[in-house]
Amino acid sequence: MAVESIGAFNNFSKSVNFQQTTKQAEPKVTAPVKKDFKTTISENKTPIVVGAIALAAIGTGIYTNRGKLFGKVSGALVSESKSILDKINRIKANCINEANKVIADNTVFGEIKLPVIDKAAGMRSADKNQPERFHQAATWIEEAYKQAYSKAKDLRDGNNMLNYIYNRVNKENTALAQMYVQMPAAEANVRMTQFAKDVAAMDKHSGMTVERFVKDMKEIFMPKAKQELGI
Repeated sequence: MAVESIGAFNNFSKSVNFQQTTKQAEPKVTAPVKKDFKTTISENKTPIVVGAIALAAIGTGIYTNRGKLFGKVSGALVSESKSILDKINRIKANCINEANKVIADNTVFGEIKLPVIDKAAGMRSADKNQPERFHQAATWIEEAYKQAYSKAKDLRDGNNMLNYIYNRVNKENTALAQMYVQMPAAEANVRMTQFAKDVAAMDKHSGMTVERFVKDMKEIFMPKAKQELGI
């Protein structure tokens, strides 16, 4: 599937397993970091990793938030609570400029380097000094996916933007699901539903539905993400 803004899928790196090391050199990540951070790993705490060198050395960028795990979904959690949605929208507004800068810094000849964005977001999610770090990281990934797949050449009935994003989460990289699974359950439900609705509003072609995307994210991809994170 050729995609103007991201290139062919087979030009991307394989799905990144954030729990395994890799010997392959990764592209430079331009995510902002704080120089005074140290890499620390302690029991039942989220390790902090900063800098592209440290990231490349361990081949990972997303760490477990063991204190707030995505719980069992009930009907009550799915409802879009206005207070939760307002909170998420405030977080997005506060970090959208930085998200767009990270995306722009990792765009080469119109191609958004999604594997790099995923890892940059992972670094942000590991920074415990950042407020709402998992929501910030999710914003980076969501915005990158929306910008990249909005320019797909073969968007048509039966193959819309949600199909592309679904394919990425399913076969290439579970970074977005790993962000959702580390948020409070109610917030993750509201966030992923709103993201799917936003994408659907950008592309009127028939294809993957919002309901199918959210259902499989909760029932397939997020449980898989929990396994990958070891939570």
